[in-house]
Amino acid sequence: MKIPSFFSFSLLICCAVVLMSGCTYHGKIHRSIYQKPDYEEKINARVMVVADKFFPQTLTLEGDSTYHFRLSDGFPIAVADALGTLFTEVEVNEYKYRKNYDYIAELDYKAALGVGPAEVHLQRTFSSPVVFQPKLRTYLTVTMRNPHTGYAVARYTESAEIFLNDASNSSLLWLTGFLRLITLGLLTPLDIQAYGGYMRGLLEDGIVKTLSEEIMPQMQENRVNFTPDHLTEQSNVRIDGKFIPFLKATVYIYTDNSVGSGFLISPNGYIVTNRHVVGTARDVSVVLYDQRQLMDKTIPSQTADPKATNNKVRFAKVLKINKARDLALLKMEGENLPYLELETDRSAYTTGQEVVALGAPRGVEWSVSRGILSAARDNNGVDTLQTDAAVNNGNSGGPLISLQTGRVIGVNSWGIQPSSDIDDLRHGVENLNFAISAFEVERTLGVTQPVNPDDFLLPAD
Repeated sequence: MKIPSFFSFSLLICCAVVLMSGCTYHGKIHRSIYQKPDYEEKINARVMVVADKFFPQTLTLEGDSTYHFRLSDGFPIAVADALGTLFTEVEVNEYKYRKNYDYIAELDYKAALGVGPAEVHLQRTFSSPVVFQPKLRTYLTVTMRNPHTGYAVARYTESAEIFLNDASNSSLLWLTGFLRLITLGLLTPLDIQAYGGYMRGLLEDGIVKTLSEEIMPQMQENRVNFTPDHLTEQSNVRIDGKFIPFLKATVYIYTDNSVGSGFLISPNGYIVTNRHVVGTARDVSVVLYDQRQLMDKTIPSQTADPKATNNKVRFAKVLKINKARDLALLKMEGENLPYLELETDRSAYTTGQEVVALGAPRGVEWSVSRGILSAARDNNGVDTLQTDAAVNNGNSGGPLISLQTGRVIGVNSWGIQPSSDIDDLRHGVENLNFAISAFEVERTLGVTQPVNPDDFLLPAD
């Protein structure tokens, strides 16, 4: 029986489309993929998920073939559906409408194909080979911001790793792979489409899992971040005496990759710290002395957790950095904040004067170590102060204060610690610590007090 010409032409067109697609897949994240129950008590706030900025509108994965996934529709809707389980009103909208909401949610999403050692559940012997299998690594970030000021209120970043060997259990993929083999590759495009559809499903499952199991539970536990009256009742477990004014102006800073210290230099929230404390972050988390975690009196050595649920974490924007001199200037929201005066007169750095170094050594925040100013030195063009006051990891960015004047003479930066090496022990490498002088802070960052906000405008969105 002869096939009508119309059907022949249609069949030819279909074959041409399949063959022209070659080794490329095009798909999109579907809507309504997040379907989880609401939290019992919602936060009364209007939230807008930004749909037209910040996250990539299309995700491309490169492997044996190229896979394109459109995120611009389904991805922000999935996040909005997730946020809708906690907030009373959530919408997806364009960035220009942000001022109509209490908070905006900025999104970022990254994914890449790679290979890694597969998990082996059977008992492995000494000679058992390590099996490497393809995997998909994803990163999802949700940043909640005040739409009127641009400051971050909360930020959540989670990653997921998915092995793709589970595709072997898919009858569709097995069938298309078999057909590709027996047809000498003629059905390769069908195989690519099937595998692309499989990976799209994995991306959707990963987005839902990351939101439901990681980000939303954290947001629910830290819902105090979204309450107007965020200050919690504090315990008087600490007796800090005359050092309280110094400690109140010292802040604890952490990012996704580091922790450190800093100090306020103005009542409206300007902060000085080390560049290596902030790294490449756009925003950093900041905890004030008066907002530290309520500590257990029965455990005197317990340290505060900046991520504690009863601790309101603030955020500061990174305004200016100088990598060569390891300095950074930040700005957080606030008024009438405690701050420290900078001693920028280099002639005031006299050898032997008593000093204290404040910060969070090894994460033990708001600690004070005492010593003397050992010397003022030029370190490859950077004005540097040497002290025997202890400076450990976490002290970085904190203030070095002269007890004679009560002013900051330096920014704690690094210390040389003794190691197990016999030469170090023999030569007694101890109490050799360094700070970048306040003179250098003024010279490098252009900071003078009182700080003029016009000199350090916030970065444009």
